[in-house]
Amino acid sequence: MDNNLSISNENIQRVFDWYISKRFMVNRKYQRKLVWTVEEKMAFVDSISRQYSVPLFLLAEQKTESDVKYEIIDGMQRLDAIFSFIQNEFKLKNEEFDGYFDLNTMALTKQMLDEGKLKQKTPVLPRNICTKISNYPLPFSVTDFEDCIVEEIFRRINASGRQLSRQDLRQAGAICMFSEVVRKIANKVRRDYSSSDILELSQMRAISLSNSKLDYGIKLNEVFWVKQGIITIKNMRQSMDEQMIGQILAYMLLGNRVEPTAYSLNVLYGTEGKEQEVYQKAEAEILRIGENEIISQFMEVMDELERIFDIAGKTFSELVFHNVGSAKVRSFQVIFLAIYSLMSESKIVADYNEIIKKLDNLAARELNNVGDSSWDSGAREEKIVAVKSIIAMTFSNVVKKEISQSNISDLENMLRDTCIEQQMLDLKIGFCDLTKDANYNKKCLKKIVKTLTAMVNTKPNEHGYVIVGVADSEDDADKYFRLYGDDYRKYNDFFITGINSEIIKPKLSADEYWEKIRKEIEEEPISAEMKSEILVNMRALKYYEKDIFVFDVKSNGTPQAYEGEYYERNASSVIKLESTDPRYMEMMKRVIKSKS
Repeated sequence: MDNNLSISNENIQRVFDWYISKRFMVNRKYQRKLVWTVEEKMAFVDSISRQYSVPLFLLAEQKTESDVKYEIIDGMQRLDAIFSFIQNEFKLKNEEFDGYFDLNTMALTKQMLDEGKLKQKTPVLPRNICTKISNYPLPFSVTDFEDCIVEEIFRRINASGRQLSRQDLRQAGAICMFSEVVRKIANKVRRDYSSSDILELSQMRAISLSNSKLDYGIKLNEVFWVKQGIITIKNMRQSMDEQMIGQILAYMLLGNRVEPTAYSLNVLYGTEGKEQEVYQKAEAEILRIGENEIISQFMEVMDELERIFDIAGKTFSELVFHNVGSAKVRSFQVIFLAIYSLMSESKIVADYNEIIKKLDNLAARELNNVGDSSWDSGAREEKIVAVKSIIAMTFSNVVKKEISQSNISDLENMLRDTCIEQQMLDLKIGFCDLTKDANYNKKCLKKIVKTLTAMVNTKPNEHGYVIVGVADSEDDADKYFRLYGDDYRKYNDFFITGINSEIIKPKLSADEYWEKIRKEIEEEPISAEMKSEILVNMRALKYYEKDIFVFDVKSNGTPQAYEGEYYERNASSVIKLESTDPRYMEMMKRVIKSKS
């Protein structure tokens, strides 16, 4: 297949302009997270300051009606290092220089400095060094390959494994269903989920892993695996969490038919032995069960484990190991799969205090040899059965549909996604006024419905969420506490109050409150189509002990009006669109395009 290939040099000043213009795109299906440490970034910028040669940057050109964008095939970490240095996120430090990029060097950075979009840090590097850096020619190879070819190129570029871990190599360019399910589960557990797989390079920071020197969105010490003492920060950077998820998923799909080995994972990812029966059976099982159902099953178990550790007030390592011993990755897999097996039998934890007692110091009693070199499918099965029998009495039978869905992870991932798409998420503390009487305010629901219509007009084919039970500021969360005496939970910069107290005040059950909201939506001045979209997809979540209402809508391409007027989301505001407004015409064009 022919393609247009061009190789050119572009100086950093111009490339930074492309970055600010949002022309660099990242495909999460095959690209890694931002994982370079500040030391690695400093070393790369140091090479540029010395005018050393740097490797070729490989891009795939994506033309739109109004612009040209570039999907990064190779060089994401290096580009981010350059741009974060220019924006004063770290300094150049070597035997000769120690300072931050002078923002007055380039016209664009000076403009951003004057507008308050960037802040100059000190000490400042000499202007001549900054000019030399900004004029450095970066080598670009630009192609117009199709997606499937881009993925194959990415795999081949990284085939030597010099930069990637074993798990990163498996994932790089893998296009099988197994790899996709592992990736999506890992995103949800780490809380770096994004509603779209295609992100601007600048958005990658919101869903990348930080350390003490880099202010990325996901704080490594708060990621479940690190927080629970299961995987170290170093191993997280090597994607060991995805490797472990792959081993758990393999058992969920194939049981004892697959060995817990690196080779088995290679086969399941299709990197070797793709013709083997185990690969074909895993892919067939994913087709039979469905990707979403498998992810839901996995996250239901994860949510139960998070509740258990929260109620215990201890981490996995503290509870199960008393912080002594190794083989925590294998031990976690055993406990996870024992709980998964019970939940697969339509059972759910009935006594959290009792299961905590059963898990207390379990490693010393039952898991003391899971780290042996003789670990195989038989040994794993033996341990799963043993742990299952120990905790079985703490579970009770329920109708499957009554088992709660992935509430903790769902909410936290929705909140994380707002860091990327602020237009498509709105937070409400509740339906009542934060006054002494705490009266139900019907205007609040009307604002919610108007916001939902604005969301479907803003970005066709993307989900919009309004979450009720989360304060958008600590001041409001404190008001809620003073009013009801009900404390909130903090997740990152979000304050989760729940609406439990405002439900109790009018002496309604949660179900009665739910029906009250639904009936009022039926009376709203919107189309029947929009009412159906809201009512079908609204849901109640349980975030630990907090009740949350979520309104979830997705546009099918038809513009939606509220009281005969059209609205659009602009950042966190709802803007009325007049028929003479250019944005109104742009909205209609997007709608027509989405239908074509």
